Amino acid sequence: MNRVIFIVHFQPPEKYPPVVNLCRYMASQKQPDCELHLLTTHPGRGKLLTPLDGVQVHRLGTWKPRSRWQRLIFYYLFNLRSFWLLLRRRPRHVLYFETLSAFGPWLYKKWINREARLYIHYHEYTSPEEYRNGMALNKWLHKKEKQLYPLADWVSHTNADRLEMFLKDNEGIKFSNPTLMPNYPPASWSERSWSVKKNEEQQIGFVYVGALSLQTMYTRHMAQFVAANAGKCYWHIFSDNHDKDALEFLQQLNAPNIEFRGSIPYDKLPEVLPAYDIGVIMYNGSTLNYRYNAPNKFFEYVNCGLNVWFAQDMLGLQSYINKEGRPWVHSVDFNNMQLPSLSDVRRNAEHGTVYTAESVYNKLWLHINSMS
Repeated sequence: MNRVIFIVHFQPPEKYPPVVNLCRYMASQKQPDCELHLLTTHPGRGKLLTPLDGVQVHRLGTWKPRSRWQRLIFYYLFNLRSFWLLLRRRPRHVLYFETLSAFGPWLYKKWINREARLYIHYHEYTSPEEYRNGMALNKWLHKKEKQLYPLADWVSHTNADRLEMFLKDNEGIKFSNPTLMPNYPPASWSERSWSVKKNEEQQIGFVYVGALSLQTMYTRHMAQFVAANAGKCYWHIFSDNHDKDALEFLQQLNAPNIEFRGSIPYDKLPEVLPAYDIGVIMYNGSTLNYRYNAPNKFFEYVNCGLNVWFAQDMLGLQSYINKEGRPWVHSVDFNNMQLPSLSDVRRNAEHGTVYTAESVYNKLWLHINSMS
């Protein structure tokens, strides 16, 4: 029996924690005769690599500044190399993430091994208009991958809104198993967070983890609000993916109660997040993808016991509003924010709902094994 599973993910897993969680879960479940491979790229010089025990990681290129044509060659070489590895190993199961990873699996499934089981997952939702007006290569690859949809054993999105829009965009195509695969953190996060000393200062502690932008987020509004409430609150920002103008704005604001703390390893988050009171999510709903987003940072905050502020433009999080719980989840108008009381944000013994990666990835793992 062929017990080789290939995961194709163009972006480095260091930038996508759900891929790390999935690989680790599958590695913990596989039998000794099962091989698990990840075809991906290197995050770049000086970047810390995430350990993935039990996974054979193939880094097919390195991220660095490139011209338009150099990027095109980089995409081409990645897909060519991923196809070559698929051709050599002839895996029974292939899972690819996002359109930019589709070319190797398309060639392999369509022309080499039609018996291979194919699984497709999307971190993001891309509208037909965005495909038409976006990068030509992505547009071309999407036309190819649409040929795979009727052949795939699994196609998934991170939430119900995105899946519904995706299926509507592809009316007339028969999908055998369209499903949801949310971005939840490991169950151990909740357990680890309980041992972290909670905030005992007489100020509310805000925290943000992730990409930082002035264009797609309410970064400016949040920073100005916190700066205006010096002595009552503070805000720590952890990011290794930030626009130059966002960082320059924070530096020019020079607020003593706002600290940009750079990057933090994903595995360290459950030891850091519980020391704060409120986790913030600032996407401004500039695209359908952002509007109908339930980002992994939301579930990370909640699993670590934080209260959550998210922008009211984010329709994908509206169903998670919990005004009375501990921790609570509030939708916020970033043009008109009010600072909550200290007693309102301090957590008691309740921990609230816990969302676990294991509960999600178990469904995919069982599906793969049923197809072996």
